[in-house]
Amino acid sequence: MLQSLHQNPIILIPGLMGSMGSDIINGTGNWSFGVARWIYNPLIIQLKEMGYHVGENLFVCHYDWRKNNNYIMVNYLKPMIKEVGERFPNQKIDLICHSMGGLVARCYIQGNDYQYDIDKLILLGTPEEGALEAYYLWSTGRLMSGKEGNHFYQILAKGYTWILLRLLNISLGLENLEKIHKTFPSIGELIPSTDYGNILFYEEEGGEYKPIPRSFMRYENHFLDELNEKAYLLSQRVGGVYSIVGYDFPTPEYLVVDGKKFLDDYEEIILDLVESTEGDGTVLLQSAILAGYNNYFIKASHKGMLKESFPYIKEIYNLEDVKGFEEIADVEETTLHIIFTENLNIIIDKDEKTIATILGGHMTTDYDYHYEKYPMNHQWIIINGIEKGMYKVKIDNEDDNNIDMMIMVEGMGKRDNQEEIKTHKNNYEFYIEVY
Repeated sequence: MLQSLHQNPIILIPGLMGSMGSDIINGTGNWSFGVARWIYNPLIIQLKEMGYHVGENLFVCHYDWRKNNNYIMVNYLKPMIKEVGERFPNQKIDLICHSMGGLVARCYIQGNDYQYDIDKLILLGTPEEGALEAYYLWSTGRLMSGKEGNHFYQILAKGYTWILLRLLNISLGLENLEKIHKTFPSIGELIPSTDYGNILFYEEEGGEYKPIPRSFMRYENHFLDELNEKAYLLSQRVGGVYSIVGYDFPTPEYLVVDGKKFLDDYEEIILDLVESTEGDGTVLLQSAILAGYNNYFIKASHKGMLKESFPYIKEIYNLEDVKGFEEIADVEETTLHIIFTENLNIIIDKDEKTIATILGGHMTTDYDYHYEKYPMNHQWIIINGIEKGMYKVKIDNEDDNNIDMMIMVEGMGKRDNQEEIKTHKNNYEFYIEVY
């Protein structure tokens, strides 16, 4: 076990959809990472090498990620900082933040009520200038699918949104845009900021993409604009600011709209997206960089950086020389997600061999898996590390009710890697091909 000479307590702040508990979905119990545990557990395990243990000197600030960042800061982060400060009265606190968790932390440090009790601020894939997927949802009422196939964070967003909107009896789409905005105000605060640059383009007859001035965009993000205008406060208020930035994964960069509709009628109809490998699959590299501070670059995805950033974290704590990023390149595993309602028995076969069963609400498989249950018979099963090939899924519909199911696979490498199933048949069968 590694030991630092002087260990500040650490608060880990997860990102969007990195927490689950009754504050978010009533009846789900105490706070946990929920289905995001595969994202955060590797970092928790690695921090143990530094002598950190959850509940002793390592604390997780779970929160209702549907709310806006200042609400989260006031109602979740500040009380935890106060509690940790009382347990460690003569020490400052370090914050390790993933994704939107970094914006929550910045709200506190840059805010008027800051108590000068934070030493290190470590940001992992924080969208300092926002994320394009947020604008897509805010503008269309729908979730974006990457051209290269779903990654874990996109699946996480689709799964939670699928469940939450059904519990609230809201469907995705423009007709429910106002309800979606009210349900997920945090998404509006992740829209790309002014510093991000142009995000909407249209295609001219010759095939050239031309930008649409930001002043003509339907939505802006005043929250991020104001936060970034005062980013200089971070250097005055904490001992060190460190940003770890992922790259080499296809990441949405800008959106293509119907030029004629926009130029003639100011209608913002999104037709396509353009991706760049200069990002972690969720946050563009330029958006995650915090200008003027310590930035580290790592070949890792938005999910994978929680594991792959650890050598840099050890370097920040002066514990060990960092490895080269080529040696620790992120390897994505394939996960199968089955989200469904009602009391279903499910059998999953591959090559005529049963690999998993869900019978009477109990899961049996030799694979690593996660099984989470929600109100109104909503259930989410994740099977990790599945191989390529054809899978047969057989459903026994016990109550003969309508089946409402979403199937998603991470790592298929193609766009149509999800399927929404609605049927009332008994002994319904379908196939999933994993590439």
